[in-house]
Amino acid sequence: MIEIASKIVLCLVLATIIGFIIGYLLGRATRKQEYAAVPQKPTKKVGNVYNKPLIFSCPRPVGKDDLKEIEGVDSLIEAQLNHLGIFHFDQIANWSDKNCDWIENYLEIEGRIKEEDWVGQAKKFTKPLV
Repeated sequence: MIEIASKIVLCLVLATIIGFIIGYLLGRATRKQEYAAVPQKPTKKVGNVYNKPLIFSCPRPVGKDDLKEIEGVDSLIEAQLNHLGIFHFDQIANWSDKNCDWIENYLEIEGRIKEEDWVGQAKKFTKPLV
């Protein structure tokens, strides 16, 4: 009885190993076909994480600012900034040159932030804390 049980267990182990090998080989073969059929687009190159500006997970309870008031920020760029975690003028007003470079690289809008003086405009819109 023990001999039959041990032979059954041995057959199950061998069947499992063979199944994993066949599944692995089939998986590799189909994966190569899938990747070959899909055209590869270049990935977005993002700068150094230490140059990333201060971001929030959500706007403050008073609501987000209308970033479109900054000349050069349209609704698409505002949506991208909001998705990134930038909702308020004071966040933009506190950007350093490296932060500006990081955002320009991320949004793929080379040179526009400094050229259009987003930081200076945002400083005009910030409300002084009393």
